[in-house]
Amino acid sequence: MEQQAQPLPPKALVSVIIPAFNARAFVMDAIRSVRAQHYEPIEVLLIDDGSTDGTAEVVEREAPEVRIIRQANGGVAAARNRGLAEARGEFITFLDADDGWFPGKLLAQVSYLTAHPEVGVAFHRWLVWRPDDRGVYHWPSPPPENLPAQPELSGWLYLPLLLDCVVHTSTVMMRRSVAEAVGRFDTSLVIGEDYDYWLRVSRICPIHKLAPVYSFYRSAPASLTSAPKKQNFEYLVVQRALETWGLTAPDGKSLPIAQIESRLAKLARDFGYAHYHQGSITLAREAYLAAVKHQPANMRAWLYLVRSGFRSMFSSTSGRGR
Repeated sequence: MEQQAQPLPPKALVSVIIPAFNARAFVMDAIRSVRAQHYEPIEVLLIDDGSTDGTAEVVEREAPEVRIIRQANGGVAAARNRGLAEARGEFITFLDADDGWFPGKLLAQVSYLTAHPEVGVAFHRWLVWRPDDRGVYHWPSPPPENLPAQPELSGWLYLPLLLDCVVHTSTVMMRRSVAEAVGRFDTSLVIGEDYDYWLRVSRICPIHKLAPVYSFYRSAPASLTSAPKKQNFEYLVVQRALETWGLTAPDGKSLPIAQIESRLAKLARDFGYAHYHQGSITLAREAYLAAVKHQPANMRAWLYLVRSGFRSMFSSTSGRGR
């Protein structure tokens, strides 16, 4: 008697969370890149974070399959949190409204996580998408797939994450169970909320990196970047992680203290340098004080600390003379 073929198990539902604020000019590029995945079943959630440029109306007209959720402006962390609360998928992904995915991403990640039940999160390489000399973004082509694996970025990634934010949020696919265990993005962080989130994830499950490039990140021209923030959020995120979990990963591996001191010193120096050249001398001086505490032998940090001190004194003297 001929044996009948068994039906394939149904594919897992994937939720795609797209936070958007005044993204009318490019949000449909992101959605088209989701359509190009040709993966089913899928739900796409646009979290319109108080846009005033008609972002939601464009998506409503051009992409009726997208579920639009409107809320008052609360920042990207609040938008992603709303998406997490609304998502129904077994696997959850994030896509910033000005980024995009290359075809094959969703199938590759679903297949990998299905085959590796011990892995909670899969991410992958990404391409930095830059405009031409006229500021025009031409649709990028995926690089060749013969890229080497990066085994050092697969496993318990707490230590690599302490040294660098190696996970880009638009590249991630995570299990719903991981999202429920970790909780929400920290809305008190103006920037670095994603860095903080992946550090927290790295404490509860292995994270694996796939070798291919499956996404692209839109790089804005330097003239469009915002001024330095008044708080060093990246430094704060790393310090908070160290205070909570220390230098030892869940698998028992540890970082040498000199390595993390070097990391903190660099974050402080970079913050100080930006504010020194913006004229925020008090913030620069505080940052360089932190830098020399972490690395007392760093002469460049000492030089800028002295310079900022002199500029601060000069400013105070000039102010009294007026």
